[in-house]
Amino acid sequence: MAEPIDLSGVHRELDLLKRQLCHCQLQGDCLGCKGVEMVRQQLEAVVAAASQPVLLQVAQEAAAKDMLSQFTQMQERLMDDPAIRQAADAFRERLLEDPEVRGLMEELMKRLGPEGLGGLGGPEGPR
Repeated sequence: MAEPIDLSGVHRELDLLKRQLCHCQLQGDCLGCKGVEMVRQQLEAVVAAASQPVLLQVAQEAAAKDMLSQFTQMQERLMDDPAIRQAADAFRERLLEDPEVRGLMEELMKRLGPEGLGGLGGPEGPR
């Protein structure tokens, strides 16, 4: 088994980035704090997966693909329900009425590009 990987430097840099992006006095409520924590969790998951034997990595990858497939099927079933679709549309419309949210969404869409959305579509909703 591989030796443990020291992530303290990366965590230190993420903490500095979090302080620069934070708008909630480091309470964890703003998009900056949540985004940095998401990156931290992904980093730890990648390091943990990379340090495991190959067969275990393959099994975890298969499990992740299966879970993604289940989430996709669940989303499709939910969006087939007219009441849920109407509620989701109303929520999206109310959310995008906020100019700050609209700006953040437009910036995100620019960064992701047309193919980076994984079939989710733009601000107009799922395809």
